[in-house]
Amino acid sequence: MNLLNEKGQRVPTQAKEIFEAQSKSVRELLSDNGLGLYLPPYQRPYGWGKDKVEKLLDDTLHGLKNLGKAPDSFTFLGTVITIHDVNHVTVKPIVKSEVPSKVLTVIDGQQRLSSLLILLVGLHNLIRQRAWKVFKGKTPDPTESARTHLYSETSDILQMLGAAFYERKNFGTTPIYPRLIRAFVDQWARDEKLKQYESPIANLIYQYSLLADGEVATSRPTDFRPTARQNAGEGEGDLIKRFNEIRTGLTKLSQRKSVEELEDLPPLATLATNIEFQRALFNHELDSDLCAWLGELQDEPEAELMRLVMFAAYGLNRIALTVVQGKDEDYAFTIFESLNTTGEPLTAFETFLPRVVMAEKIQDYQDSDAHAYMKAVQGYLDRFDVGDKLQNATRDLLVTFALAETGEKLSKRLPDQRVYMRDTFERHKHSADDRSAYLRHLRDTAAFVGNAWEPANNSPRTLPGLEATAMTDTVKLCLAFLNSLNHTIAIAPLVRFYSEAVHADEEEAREKRIAEFEKAIKAITAFTVFWRATRRGTGNIDSQYRAVMAGVDSVTGIGPLARQWAVPGASKPAPIVDAEALKKELAARLSHPKHGAIPNLPSFLADASALPLYKIARPLTRFILLAAYHDTIEDPGNPGLIIQGKAGVASCFTADGWADETHLTVEHIAPQQETKGWDKEFYGEKETVHKLGNLVLAPGAANASLSSRPWTEKKVLYAALGAPTAEDAKSILTSSGLTFAQSTEDLAALSRYLPHLRALGQREGELNPAFMDQRADVLLRLAYTRLKGWLGLELSDSGSDPVVKVDDVEIENDELDESGAADASVGTA
Repeated sequence: MNLLNEKGQRVPTQAKEIFEAQSKSVRELLSDNGLGLYLPPYQRPYGWGKDKVEKLLDDTLHGLKNLGKAPDSFTFLGTVITIHDVNHVTVKPIVKSEVPSKVLTVIDGQQRLSSLLILLVGLHNLIRQRAWKVFKGKTPDPTESARTHLYSETSDILQMLGAAFYERKNFGTTPIYPRLIRAFVDQWARDEKLKQYESPIANLIYQYSLLADGEVATSRPTDFRPTARQNAGEGEGDLIKRFNEIRTGLTKLSQRKSVEELEDLPPLATLATNIEFQRALFNHELDSDLCAWLGELQDEPEAELMRLVMFAAYGLNRIALTVVQGKDEDYAFTIFESLNTTGEPLTAFETFLPRVVMAEKIQDYQDSDAHAYMKAVQGYLDRFDVGDKLQNATRDLLVTFALAETGEKLSKRLPDQRVYMRDTFERHKHSADDRSAYLRHLRDTAAFVGNAWEPANNSPRTLPGLEATAMTDTVKLCLAFLNSLNHTIAIAPLVRFYSEAVHADEEEAREKRIAEFEKAIKAITAFTVFWRATRRGTGNIDSQYRAVMAGVDSVTGIGPLARQWAVPGASKPAPIVDAEALKKELAARLSHPKHGAIPNLPSFLADASALPLYKIARPLTRFILLAAYHDTIEDPGNPGLIIQGKAGVASCFTADGWADETHLTVEHIAPQQETKGWDKEFYGEKETVHKLGNLVLAPGAANASLSSRPWTEKKVLYAALGAPTAEDAKSILTSSGLTFAQSTEDLAALSRYLPHLRALGQREGELNPAFMDQRADVLLRLAYTRLKGWLGLELSDSGSDPVVKVDDVEIENDELDESGAADASVGTA
């Protein structure tokens, strides 16, 4: 909140108002009167493994050992980031009059805090058991000075340990308050009917505290051995395993038994003779009689007890954390991301979830549509392990969602994504229907990404919620191509058409929407091909799609394709999901001089044929060649070239054709490196051999034989590999009299009727760049003819049309070559 100065002017917020940081011992942090630590609902379940608990114990033991040499040493366990929730806005459910006076909502550090708390509970339990063995519930005779002081130190440490993990209120039927509880499933209250401690950590602390607080000192203490409850919250099994591992480790240490992964406790003699050590541990010197006795003890119960007391004293007083209190949740997350070096930040989806729960009301959430939508999104994200993979998957999903929802370019920074999800969801706080539509759209985005764009475990692509027939061969082909190109900007517009189809009510409307989806993906694919084939980079194609999604700078005057305007209450035109309108807008952008600058067919042919497409985008190259080769035959009037044939004569522009990397791998005709038997003009400029005219789809397995052979030999192989039958292939190879790296039988087995290869094998003349330019023109015309209808494109082919050269614009940072990793179907011959 900005304050006003004497002149009524706003005073900017100072850094000290945003957050404060203090280093505190475990005791100083946890034993603060009135403190309650609160885990917001987006915090992940307890998940520390055995290795991390062992490291906590070992770090403590190492620090304890060093303390005997350097009394100023501490064991530092990192930073805990919190919000001091003065108004209890994060606490739900809540009995307002019974909430602890100081609630710290934990943004980061809950795993460490939970582990420290079960360590303290475990120590308290073990010390009670050992104390019973030594004292049997009786106060020692005052004449036994050493035992009396051991009793006193034990009583003090038990009191301090207890105060760290629970607080006892002065009245009420349930006065025990666990220090740490979790939102939605726990509730602090002094009334038995209102208190609720169902989370694994709160339940463990409460059950033990209730047990220890209720037993009188004169009776044998119950040994606390928790077990996992049926239908308990996620993480309880891990929490109890770690508790038991801590118990086992501490028991062995107290008995001077070596634990392989841990250092040993310092000898009691060191404690007995080192006054600085005593002061650092207990904040006072131990009684001299007690010290003399400790120096003599070996394996007696008293020795075991004192070792546990010593360990507990170190844990309470010499383990330190830096506690950061942020002004609010946004500042706290920003601080966390700045300081975090080892922990894994929560994703923007995880921090968004509680907003949804609160909007739907906790008691109604489980049976709501919102729960079903969020569960579906979570199901997609659960594929990814916590860490970079989950962070990246969530970021990418929300970037796509933002573009589909409001047409906005959302950054991948966590703070920005959290703010976007919060603010756009808050727009609908007064309308349950609008909130549902928002979350349903998020669910649809996740469903499309997880099933149609990137199915798990190489599963077939599907369109959930639509009939199987909606996934036509053309749709499969386009999805495979766009995905291979890593053209993720296309997902958002596709989600819009997919979502409309899924939620179309009537059968007729649904069929129409499914047809619209296919029409849209064909238009997007064709636009992408024509745009990318005429540019060395992406040419800022992403900005074209963003403009279409946002409804800005429209060439045809259409509204946004996004579900709603980025700015609420924006004027007409209204958002529109119409494939024909999309086709017209994309076609207009392609030919517009300020955008695509491809006004006619000669311009497209000149730009695309001049570029080294092999180096620019190999999936794009392969797609163009498949489109050009589909149902073609050898051109009898121009040996070496192909012309359009009848439907079905040589089908390859299909999903199966795209997947057939055995027969259809991108290869060079003239080798990439200058070799004997090839026209030197191919190597006058380094890009010449990478142009479309010098590229062909051929069996990749034949690469060893194709290699760098001269043209006169290579064309024989092309003729054989493209032969109608294996027998024809054998005949061609045998009659040539040539010997290849692979046997005739192996090469014949690779053959398949491929007219484009047969055509090359029929060329009698030399192969030179001039012929390759002619071949590129033919291939690009065939591809254009195949794809122009997808975009509703009718470029003029008049000889009088001026050839317009595309000026490649500066490439945006997030639009670098999408095919940086070589496509699996790329080779060199």
